[in-house]
Amino acid sequence: MAVILFPPIIDWSFMKQRPHQLMFHLAQAGHHVYFCNKSISVRENEQIAERLFVVHNHSQWLQDIWPSIRQGASGGTLIWCSLPQLAESLKRYQADYIVYDCVDEFAELAPYEPQMVETADWIICTSERLYSRLRRQNPKRPLALVRNGYDSGMGLHLMDEQSSTEADRIAFAGDSHVGYIGAWAPWTDANLLRRLARRLPVDTRLVIIGPEFGRKYGQETDMQFLGHKPHHELPMHIRQMAVLLIPFLPSPTTLATNPVKAYEYLASGKPVVSTALPECMRMQPHVDVCRSADEFIDTVLLRLQDPGDAAARIRYALEHTWEARVREIQAFIPLL
Repeated sequence: MAVILFPPIIDWSFMKQRPHQLMFHLAQAGHHVYFCNKSISVRENEQIAERLFVVHNHSQWLQDIWPSIRQGASGGTLIWCSLPQLAESLKRYQADYIVYDCVDEFAELAPYEPQMVETADWIICTSERLYSRLRRQNPKRPLALVRNGYDSGMGLHLMDEQSSTEADRIAFAGDSHVGYIGAWAPWTDANLLRRLARRLPVDTRLVIIGPEFGRKYGQETDMQFLGHKPHHELPMHIRQMAVLLIPFLPSPTTLATNPVKAYEYLASGKPVVSTALPECMRMQPHVDVCRSADEFIDTVLLRLQDPGDAAARIRYALEHTWEARVREIQAFIPLL
């Protein structure tokens, strides 16, 4: 089995779901996985799960511990990196292989990507837009499309009501809810949500759950902002919603995104209404994709009355789990 290292990009406590899920499932497949925290800590390295470790003092670990791990890795060593700015620094690991996991289309990443592509032994993309661009630019490089997925450990597909705190029960009591769960970011269409909130029935509230990211919450009385919630609490919140939203403005970033939230929403069986994102179009008819603000609002109002086929949505989510994604990766990378 291989040793897989995720270089320091972010603190473990803020780890995005895709690398988090890939790490867990690669460790479950028998590989030893090390996530290197970006922040330096005097804490000892942590074992998060079987064969999955968090490294808290990366520089010292790289000097004192990594050489012996690398030498003892009978299945080879592999660096898994999603940030192209790190391409030059990856040389210090002296790993056998490098995977570039291309997950976003941010303009600030573009100058670094050619070196990352040249450095990588395998390239994985999360959306058709990313895959098509990289295939066009690098026709001879080993490239695969592996989208995001649903974490079946969330239990959303089981259709049971998990317990919640008293505060949450009070917050959600009495009304039906339309919800967006995700970062309150510049690509979130706040104007669309304001218009929607004004059109909702009097007994229906628009609830926003997620951190402020590049913009502040507004003072709108028609929307309820609950702020950031721990990931383990999201199933309870999703179950409270009658309709779930993906209200993204079109941009290079959003047009290239494969939203993890779409799979989680669908696993609950609840109706999902999205703006015209290419990756959500591929999820039709399980996701209602709308090409105008009026269509978006009308569809939400319709789904409040006619939720549609919950069972089909759940089946779709269960066909696109993280376990399935890791099997796709294993088929692409012989080492794994």
